[in-house]
Amino acid sequence: MRVLILGEDIGSFRDTVAAAGLNIVDERPDVVISYGGDGGFIGSERLHPGIPKVGIRHESATKKCPTHQDGVLMERLRSGELEETSLMKLEATFNGRSVDAVNDIIVRNGDVRSAVRFRVHLNGHPVTEELIADGVIVCTPFGSSAYFRSVTRTVIRTGIGVAINNCTDLLNHLVIGEDEVIRVELTRGPATLAADNDPATYAVADGADIVVKKAPRPFRVLGVDSLRCSECRYVHAPRRRY
Repeated sequence: MRVLILGEDIGSFRDTVAAAGLNIVDERPDVVISYGGDGGFIGSERLHPGIPKVGIRHESATKKCPTHQDGVLMERLRSGELEETSLMKLEATFNGRSVDAVNDIIVRNGDVRSAVRFRVHLNGHPVTEELIADGVIVCTPFGSSAYFRSVTRTVIRTGIGVAINNCTDLLNHLVIGEDEVIRVELTRGPATLAADNDPATYAVADGADIVVKKAPRPFRVLGVDSLRCSECRYVHAPRRRY
């Protein structure tokens, strides 16, 4: 099996991977191993979309139970014992281009001194009047413990979450089906769009339409069983619920 390791301060982890009989490569991997934290794990999908990922927390930040020691997980990877799980991603289309997200798509005011105005449409039908707010967050269940949770004080287990950030009206968040389509009609900007922790951000002008829906390709993760472990702090995001 050809594996590519992403992360900083890999140190002895590289030796652990090699000792398990895995072939460490720099290109055309069968599996990508993210060694570090949440940001690197999410970023690994942006850099190598569609390739199965294994997320390993850095040993300096995590106390791991015997079942989830690095060497044990690498042996399970080599022997094909890490079960694959497909997690939903989102796709945002705007300005003639598209971006994918594992966690969330965030549209917010481009000028911190001024709110944006927009309408939200669901499956082609308007669901709000014009709203005045700092922006809107559209998230997956995997990403709902991030920005979405800080705004709504909740997480979701299925579907797609939609939250309006700092709105002048009192609004609850929405949870829609994973096959439904959200369209944000920007009536007054300027606004900025971001996907996950991608350092690239995108300017969105007045009159733009931003369409967010389930991405055609999922986030393929190996070893989600270890993310549920209650005996160690292997979990990439302790507050997430799988």
